[in-house]
Amino acid sequence: MPLERRLPEDTEDVFGLLANEVRIDILRALWEAAPDPLSFSALRDRVGVADSGTFNYHLNQLQPAFVSKDDGYRLSYAGRQAVGSVVSGRFDAADAADVGPVPAGDCMHCGETTDATYDDGYFVVDCPACEQLVVKMATPPVVVASTAPERLPSVVSKHVLTRTERLSRGFCTLCDGRVDASLTLDTDEAAVTYRSELDVRFTCRECGAEPRLNVAAVLFDHPAVVSFLHDAGVDLRETYVWELRSLLDPEAVVVDREPLELRLTFEIDGEALTVVVDESASVVEYERI
Repeated sequence: MPLERRLPEDTEDVFGLLANEVRIDILRALWEAAPDPLSFSALRDRVGVADSGTFNYHLNQLQPAFVSKDDGYRLSYAGRQAVGSVVSGRFDAADAADVGPVPAGDCMHCGETTDATYDDGYFVVDCPACEQLVVKMATPPVVVASTAPERLPSVVSKHVLTRTERLSRGFCTLCDGRVDASLTLDTDEAAVTYRSELDVRFTCRECGAEPRLNVAAVLFDHPAVVSFLHDAGVDLRETYVWELRSLLDPEAVVVDREPLELRLTFEIDGEALTVVVDESASVVEYERI
């Protein structure tokens, strides 16, 4: 049963620690000095707070959550994440709203050239020829705002691979907590991929987030799939993921119900790979045909 999506009870207190300009300046100064630590006096000079007592108060408020002290002051892991969030939030969706349309490879439905656009936080690929929506995915504005328009499809494709790799290896893309994967074909949940049997739901044990992936995307970095693609001349680093219909829309057959097992057959240029996954989307067997 999926976990309830939740935030820690002290969330307001944690965010409150950063609601001060001096504290933000402290984090910025430590970020700019990294990887070297800063002494109390050096840090205070960089922040520019004349009163030692006032500065010490704000510095103490950031410890140990965002600042650690050893041979000097450094950002903790959470401190680095906080600065990263600030960087990611430098751009809002409006900064990239006018990107596209730009060519985005062949349509997986009809083979004609697709168009990619970015608007209101979403990267969208559709086909003018067959009028099919190929893909729609939330994409951080910072990724788009720092990318030349003609490079947008390539960069977003790599961003998708990075996200799927984190999830398939068991980590939440929001909070870094551990996630549990499960096939959803025996549930009444609406499909987010081409067919319900291809859906995998990831449930974070910590924040309760429940992102979904196509089961093929979960297998992208499995050695059997990597080898199969390599032998077929397919390099995921150079191919848009939404062009791989042979992977994203495979033949899928339920092998067993108790325990649940699903057999997927991927075909490229007359060659085939069968992969059997269990209810947690883990590979239990595979065979090249």
